[in-house]
Amino acid sequence: MPSLEQRLTDYLETITGSAPVLREMAGPAESRLPLFLRERYRLRTIGLFGRECLLALETPGWDTGSPAEYAAHAQAMRNQFPEPVTLVVPQAASYARNRMVRAGTPFIVPGSQLFMPFMMVDLRERFAAPETEAGQHFTPAAQCILLYHLQRQPLQGLPLQDIARLTGYSAMMVTRVKEEWEANRLCQTSRIGRTTVVEFAAAGRELWQIAEPHFTSPAKKSHWIRWDHPEPAALEAGFTALSRTTMVEDDPTPTWALPRAAFRSLRENGTLHTVGRPGEANARMEEWSYDPALLSEGPGVDPLSLVLSLRGDSDDRVQQQLQTVLDGAFSR
Repeated sequence: MPSLEQRLTDYLETITGSAPVLREMAGPAESRLPLFLRERYRLRTIGLFGRECLLALETPGWDTGSPAEYAAHAQAMRNQFPEPVTLVVPQAASYARNRMVRAGTPFIVPGSQLFMPFMMVDLRERFAAPETEAGQHFTPAAQCILLYHLQRQPLQGLPLQDIARLTGYSAMMVTRVKEEWEANRLCQTSRIGRTTVVEFAAAGRELWQIAEPHFTSPAKKSHWIRWDHPEPAALEAGFTALSRTTMVEDDPTPTWALPRAAFRSLRENGTLHTVGRPGEANARMEEWSYDPALLSEGPGVDPLSLVLSLRGDSDDRVQQQLQTVLDGAFSR
């Protein structure tokens, strides 16, 4: 991957029409900064539209900071130099961009966004998909990792890279998940050296209640299928899973869950076949937005995901049994 400096010059060339030249500042300019800022940023000057600008490029290995953290860094640098300092960072979520703009923090995300209010503004969005804003539903990764924290292993106080290792998500995805949680006031982050650690605003059932409005059903589609040898990776779901621990009776046709990609792969290679009517099926398959196996400790899907997948059922008896499942999940 190109360095941040290369990405920056390529990006500015597309905006200005000429290749800019980054220069180190004359004299020991960085020595004016506090130690933590000297470790985190490298100061460079650049000529843009006949004006000399001061940039602070974030060094590799740092987790993405919060808008408030970046604003504090920019202000600390501004106190040491007569001209504004523009932060150059590898990435920033759209909600974070909005907050930095409102705070007046000059910044550049090469290839995506530029905000230099004293000179120019380029706020084009180039994300593959929109970021989740505060108050909206969680992305599948944000929901899955939070449920992992509530049921499998506490993530309180862990560095983001450890969360990525435990859950199998990429470091970049975990950073975006952290930003979703922060936007919805579920957590705060603190920095220990070069790493960012997560500190949740509540624990157990209280955290579940805070997050519940942002959860959605992981079961996005349901199919009637035929298969002769159920896939070992599939987990019992729906009423099949609910009947294992409550008084709800299982349907005559069992229900299973697989992540969307796995289901489609099995359908394409002929391991299972979708059918048009329930009478032709020997199973029902739910396509899930995240892998239920990450959260499961048995033959069925995890309790909290099961509750979310069935909470829209209008049967009062089902809702009573889901409450039993929920109580059991937080009594362990």
